[in-house]
Amino acid sequence: MAAIETTAELLADLAQVIGMKELVLDANKGCHLTIGDDNDVYIYDIGDNRVLMVMPIAPLPLKPDYALVSYLFRSNLFDSEFTPFQIATDEDGMLLQWARLNVADYDGTILAKAIDNLAARATKLRGEIEPKAGE
Repeated sequence: MAAIETTAELLADLAQVIGMKELVLDANKGCHLTIGDDNDVYIYDIGDNRVLMVMPIAPLPLKPDYALVSYLFRSNLFDSEFTPFQIATDEDGMLLQWARLNVADYDGTILAKAIDNLAARATKLRGEIEPKAGE
């Protein structure tokens, strides 16, 4: 396969891998996919043959425990298994995973695997963040 050079080529390859006819960018140069029941991923063309990929996780707890905070900080280190993805919050306090990705470093198969890994991580984190019954 020839190297992928543009966001349009990457999205076309991703669509083929996941069995969709096509993935089309909206007016904000983005597209939205839902993975499973509760994992949304947003992919934006940010120019220079790069995309911004964002996956919301859950609202940041008002009183997160030490272990959660430690995990979230450690996951942003240079040697994290999730690099280049980072954990952050948006202005509303929603935890999210995000990264700027060079299109040339991905094809549809690799990007689909990255999305699946992020979805699994988001599901796991939600289980740690959401209040347990009786709390």
